[in-house]
Amino acid sequence: MDSAREHRVQLDELEKSLEQALELVRATPRDGLTAIEWLETAAKLGGFLSEARDASSEVRQTLLGGARSALLLYLRGHVGETVPPHALEGVSGIREWARRIRELRAIGWDINCLGAGPSAPYRLDDVQLAEEVAQSQQIIDSIKGSKPKERIIEYLLHLTPWPAGPKQLERVAGVPTWRQEIRDLVDEGWLILSHETDPELAPGFYRLTRLED
Repeated sequence: MDSAREHRVQLDELEKSLEQALELVRATPRDGLTAIEWLETAAKLGGFLSEARDASSEVRQTLLGGARSALLLYLRGHVGETVPPHALEGVSGIREWARRIRELRAIGWDINCLGAGPSAPYRLDDVQLAEEVAQSQQIIDSIKGSKPKERIIEYLLHLTPWPAGPKQLERVAGVPTWRQEIRDLVDEGWLILSHETDPELAPGFYRLTRLED
């Protein structure tokens, strides 16, 4: 299945789940609603919302890989801004999004929780890692994506604006065809520069740029 068709299928599933949830709420009586009736309604509503979350997660997975990559890309696009937890859950598409935030902190990202309790917002206070941290083996060891492209894009997200070398990229990708994986990412719309498109880069090095895209 090509990516455009896959996205259509996933978004259709998301729309269907949300429409079913909306229909259920609209059918719920406004007068004389009992506690037992609401519990039965809420149980069905939870199922539809869970299906919607799963569909949203599938879209995220096909576009950029794991939840941690999604959270990092979103936060880097909103550096210095307060971000509510519901936005982070929506971006990640998983219930365990707070665990992924802790993993990013452990790597070195300056993500702060601004308060206490489940409604406390978060803020990324530095748009990039220090170069020595970004180039460390710890970053490579932390990447666990299931596909080479997912691992490459997360690695580049950690590194940018610093370039990634061929040895590091091959280790991250875990396959000798990592250059083709990068070409595929470029074809998908990721703005990854090479020596051919940025003469300041050494041959064999790559850099992700323009995160806002």
